[in-house]
Amino acid sequence: GEAVLRVDDKYDWEVWQPDVRADRCYSATLETGVVHRLFPATERMYRPGVRTMTGLYSEAMLSRIVELQRRPAILQLHGFRVPFYNEVLRRLDTRKNWRVVSIGHGLVRPPLIEVFGVHRPMTYVCLLVEHWKLRSALAKVDVMTEQTTSALADLRRVYRGRIEQITMGCDFGFWTPVPSRETRLEVRGELGIGAGTTVFFASGNFIPRKQLEELVRVFRACQSRDNWFLLVAGHGDRPNTERLASEIEPLVKAGKAMLHPYVEGPALRNLYWASDVYVSVATDEGGPVSVMKAMACGLPVVATPVGETSERMRRHGAGKFVPVNRYDEWKVAIEEVLDKGMPPVLDLAIAQEAYDWPQVARRFIK
Repeated sequence: GEAVLRVDDKYDWEVWQPDVRADRCYSATLETGVVHRLFPATERMYRPGVRTMTGLYSEAMLSRIVELQRRPAILQLHGFRVPFYNEVLRRLDTRKNWRVVSIGHGLVRPPLIEVFGVHRPMTYVCLLVEHWKLRSALAKVDVMTEQTTSALADLRRVYRGRIEQITMGCDFGFWTPVPSRETRLEVRGELGIGAGTTVFFASGNFIPRKQLEELVRVFRACQSRDNWFLLVAGHGDRPNTERLASEIEPLVKAGKAMLHPYVEGPALRNLYWASDVYVSVATDEGGPVSVMKAMACGLPVVATPVGETSERMRRHGAGKFVPVNRYDEWKVAIEEVLDKGMPPVLDLAIAQEAYDWPQVARRFIK
């Protein structure tokens, strides 16, 4: 929203959020010009398929949507398979003046895709019912966006309308290559990282599909070498965080790794600036934005072949790719980086054209 307002001032932009803490409707206009509104919400039981699940519900928000739907506007729904959105779409009149855009962030996985896994009998029924309900609800959506080319066929299983490929992005005025060697040495010194080591940086949510524990195990298999340092940053729930902390502890004690707490802004940029190469080894991704920031900072990337950033790197001969779950090949790739040098970096101009927020905003407006 902020990027759209900077590019074209003829739009207004509001963010509506259901909040169980709100006792009434609240609103505030941020410095960026974006209006943020909170609506009272409660938790309720939904039945996307056959089984029930808990989710947020806001009658105040739904009533306001119904009231305003005859005015010219664009309603954005962020995310996929969100039960409350089905309620929103159900309430919308077919004669609405609003255009509904469903924004895809992560990898789109329609329920029908999960049917091909191994499940209990009732799960198959649940997924099929959810798929049918979702497909019916999405009939009121005018446009859906998806980041990756590889996910388009899956999205077509549940949506027959217009699909646009629009990525997430980051601010290339803030996420920049490290200004100087001295700056890199300074931020490394603040982190306690030696000047002569090759620093591998990985970040994200501490969840299984990010495969950070597997990445740590691969680096533990490289302990005989003394010319690398592994920097991992992010956050997660207590069980996942404790498992990752336990896995990385021997490397931390040996002075070869750090598990850094979640940070944003300049503190996160310093982690990129302290690093030589970024590593992204998730099983699936939509972007990810973490790799976009690495590209903006001029870092080479070692990655699994998932997400839009991997598709773009492959088209331009950049990066080094490792299979999703063949961890022995991860070790080979790391050793090749240490012995033979860094993989090719995606040209900064190409990355900026693809992922700088003003460029993304112009594509969205168009």
